[in-house]
Amino acid sequence: MKYNFSQFLLSICFIYLSCSEPIDENETFPISDPTFTFHQNANKFYFSINVDSTYQGKVLNRALVYWYGNDKSSDHDKIFLNDGGLQGDIIPGDNIFATKIPNNSINNLLNDDTGFVYMEYRVYYGEIDSLMPTLYDSLSLGNIIPRIDSITAPDTILLPLGQTFSLHSVSAEVFDADGLETIKWVGFTSFHIEGDSLMNDGSHIYLYDDGSNQILYEPNITSGDLIEGDGIFSFRIPVYGTGFDDPTFQTRTGTFRWRFIAQDLNNQYSNIIEHEIIIAEE
Repeated sequence: MKYNFSQFLLSICFIYLSCSEPIDENETFPISDPTFTFHQNANKFYFSINVDSTYQGKVLNRALVYWYGNDKSSDHDKIFLNDGGLQGDIIPGDNIFATKIPNNSINNLLNDDTGFVYMEYRVYYGEIDSLMPTLYDSLSLGNIIPRIDSITAPDTILLPLGQTFSLHSVSAEVFDADGLETIKWVGFTSFHIEGDSLMNDGSHIYLYDDGSNQILYEPNITSGDLIEGDGIFSFRIPVYGTGFDDPTFQTRTGTFRWRFIAQDLNNQYSNIIEHEIIIAEE
């Protein structure tokens, strides 16, 4: 019989036996609870299964997974699982065989990949290849985290003279395979290196993809964003001149590290991009 992977549902099992021993009807299938996670922030895969230590009177020899990625017809990666508390396995000897590996195999995934991925769990009992239960598994990739592709920001800003202020555009180009409508917010924090402290009380300074259609600060200051919904999130940073005495309207000078990040509606965070900027007096 020819099997079509796309018709497989999670936890549907097929057993291939290399011998003709009778199967005990009271004996359960020895593989259960398959788990696959794509840790996108760390760019790593996690695989795990529960495995019985004995099956049909034979002792477990080893456990592994054949990884096909998102192409069920591709050559598989052969990945060994362990129960020794190593390489992603958490508790040794608990019959949960697992591993965590870098996403750099022949069947690697991109952060914006969607659709199904395919794998095949195999466990060997007794002599190698003498008894090999097999569990086929496929699942749909879940939420794809947003990605910051680039940022645009000045390297140096000079304080204007007198009681005035200047506006400086900052923007981040953001992509999400699930759609821009799933992005919750984009922003950055500002760390003053010489002062060893976070500006804005440690809160994010938010960027907007609103086409400057809303007034953010009176009397008429908008984000400065050019095109609504194009994935470029922007904000114009106010920098106050040297003539202000009120601390509310004073801009600190020095070197700042800006850390840009995005969050989606599933509360997953993007990669972080850092940018250093110097604010100085003329």
